[in-house]
Amino acid sequence: MVDLIINPRHSVGPFKLGFSRDEIRAAAIDAGIPVGQGREDMDLFLRNSVQVSYARGFVDFIGVSTSIDYRAFYRGVDISDISAKDLFQMAADADESGPHIFNEFEYCFPNQILTLWEVDEQYDRSRRRFGGELRPMWAQVGIGTPGYLEAIRKIDEDMLRLSTSDAPDKP
Repeated sequence: MVDLIINPRHSVGPFKLGFSRDEIRAAAIDAGIPVGQGREDMDLFLRNSVQVSYARGFVDFIGVSTSIDYRAFYRGVDISDISAKDLFQMAADADESGPHIFNEFEYCFPNQILTLWEVDEQYDRSRRRFGGELRPMWAQVGIGTPGYLEAIRKIDEDMLRLSTSDAPDKP
């Protein structure tokens, strides 16, 4: 089993931000990870549970989901063995960017450029504890580059602008 260490602003295991596609694929092969599916701006590894996205030919985002093929660790904790709220709080404490309000759909911690996406019990891979009880877990934990953070902020601004322009005029 492969262990992937999530290092915000840097890497997830052998997958490093800023690498070219050839460098990512070589790093995966060197780590014993078969090269998976790909398309123009993305590669998928380990049964599509590791997503590597490219901007202008270089890695700008790496996302991991819980998987039976590997363990992913953030700050020494296996992300498949921590509830969504506890992982959120751990990331918030580490980010040091002010107060953070839990959002079960998506969240980006700006100082780490660490993203959390979609909470649901279906993502709990440790189904055998406590009589089969499931916890809400994150579908994906990701890291990005400053350019990725800028793109997220632009999308958020555009969505806010659209939602306020659709609001009825006040008398």
